[in-house]
Amino acid sequence: MALSENKLKYFADYIQKEIGIIYSPQVYFQLEQRLEKIALYLGVESAEQVYDRAIQQGITGDFKQYLLDISTNNETSFFRDPKIYEVIQKQIFPTLKTKFPHSISYRIWCCAASFGQEPYSVAMLAHEFLRQNPGHPPIQILATDIADHALKRCNEGLYSQLEVQRGLSAPRLVQFFTKENESHWRLNSEVKRLVEFRKHNLLDSFSGMGTFHLILCRYVLIYQDAEKKKEIVQRLVKCLVPEGFMILGGSESMMGLSTEMNQIAENGAIYYQKKS
Repeated sequence: MALSENKLKYFADYIQKEIGIIYSPQVYFQLEQRLEKIALYLGVESAEQVYDRAIQQGITGDFKQYLLDISTNNETSFFRDPKIYEVIQKQIFPTLKTKFPHSISYRIWCCAASFGQEPYSVAMLAHEFLRQNPGHPPIQILATDIADHALKRCNEGLYSQLEVQRGLSAPRLVQFFTKENESHWRLNSEVKRLVEFRKHNLLDSFSGMGTFHLILCRYVLIYQDAEKKKEIVQRLVKCLVPEGFMILGGSESMMGLSTEMNQIAENGAIYYQKKS
């Protein structure tokens, strides 16, 4: 490594403090690769000079935002873990009106929007469900992320041929996307308008977020330490209405994080429901 372990630890500690993402020494090589990209962005020659600037001038402004943006993992795809989307389509959406009869709308929060594939997948299901159930109260989706570049892509709704081939069925591609050019597809406005994108750090306050009937916090907790996992989950649970639902990533568990949620196993998928 061009940078010493102590210098890489300086950046790893800063990133963990700001957004909770952990870079262990085993993946310092990945962190260094990302610092080399920051060097290009800042117009300096190496990660060593990025470190020098951080020490001399502090990590502020565009430098800070770019560092945090590039530190996040934006690995995602449409309908990732299909069984979870079957749960939303067949178990959760059909129960909303009977379980929460006094709600004038139903709110969903996707906690890590990445490039938009998850919230837009939920929005496609919501569009299909509302079309099949005329008169049903609206379903509103809030999607948040800390990375400016990710949110920009979300709002554009433009995806490459490779991206739409990952998890998206041909019928949904034709129904919900318009071919922009030979290599890109643009999401139609009928789905885009169901999702509001907002910048938010899960380590910041949740005040003003409101309450939700369903929260998806998938493949976020795996990057946090035990204390922050528990803190995030407990604050998310407070945002759920009684008997509201929460979905974590396939490799994540609620075990030891909250006593207010019941686990439900359905056709190979695991999700959680807040106790009444």
